[in-house]
Amino acid sequence: MSLFAASASAQSISCDTEYTVQAGDFLSGIAQRAYGNLNSFSVIYEANRDVIGPNPGIIRIGQRFYIPCLDGSGATLRTTSASVASSTSDPADDAAIRVVTATGWRPFLDEDDAQGGLLTEIIELAMVNSDDDVDYEIDFINDIGAHLDPLITKRSYDVSIGQLQPDCADSSQLGTESEFLCDNFEFSDPMYEEVFGYYSAASDPEYTDHQQLAGKAICRAEDYTLVPLEAVGLAEPSIDVVRAPDAATCIDYVLSGDADMALVAIEIADIRIRALDAAGDIQLHENLSYIDFFHATVAKDNPRSDVILASINSGLKNIKESGLWFQTVRRHMSEFRQSGG
Repeated sequence: MSLFAASASAQSISCDTEYTVQAGDFLSGIAQRAYGNLNSFSVIYEANRDVIGPNPGIIRIGQRFYIPCLDGSGATLRTTSASVASSTSDPADDAAIRVVTATGWRPFLDEDDAQGGLLTEIIELAMVNSDDDVDYEIDFINDIGAHLDPLITKRSYDVSIGQLQPDCADSSQLGTESEFLCDNFEFSDPMYEEVFGYYSAASDPEYTDHQQLAGKAICRAEDYTLVPLEAVGLAEPSIDVVRAPDAATCIDYVLSGDADMALVAIEIADIRIRALDAAGDIQLHENLSYIDFFHATVAKDNPRSDVILASINSGLKNIKESGLWFQTVRRHMSEFRQSGG
């Protein structure tokens, strides 16, 4: 069952009762319905800190919160923290698989796109078409940099999507970020493959080896992984990493001189270059282009990691064999091209 965030009921909530979290709930909204004041969410958080954990911005569907009265009366129905914590910190094998996605990374992850973007729809299709009868939840949390750590490492969520997998076979060749990924996470079968390219000003010489980029300022979007750079021996301080608000803006940075090079998915770069009418001002270094794969990612110490990955992988296999995966990819990429990015 899909549990995308939706508008929760506006029904009022009485104090000195238990409330079960529904899709679309936030602590501030629960406080508004209970007390008529959004800012009173801290009262509910303090009463349920052992259930919610360290981040009041992350609550999960199905959690039960005690709603205290502001005047201190009641407290007769509060569930003990020990019983609630034990039921949420170590979920049963048949508990809902919690997936975190984000917005602002079109066409792959974006809350305003159909089904939340290409990768969000693919993970939902994989869940629906898994060999297992799985329940799942998909939430949008737009701080992509927090998805793996702390959201996945602390098991606030089970699955992050859109991650690149380093080559973990030779640990001596891993950079800092790649080593962290290899040490802490398991990866699904590929969800989608994308061609990535290095772009620089048209006046630059043609680069044929990654080591020729030493000393360059290379643009990557904010919070995007540096694994592709580490994989070819490029890391700070041998290069400068320039962060842009999104991948397409890295093309702008090259044109403006704010970066020497942009590492961008070719599909996204092509659309941006056409939009800027800049084909004569920028070049793709074809010998440096490569194919990489987006994966779903689960923490190694998640007690359900094998079960979760088996469900995702069987679903991916089934939607590819049925043709549903290809139909979904074509639709999203066609809509993305038509929109001009």
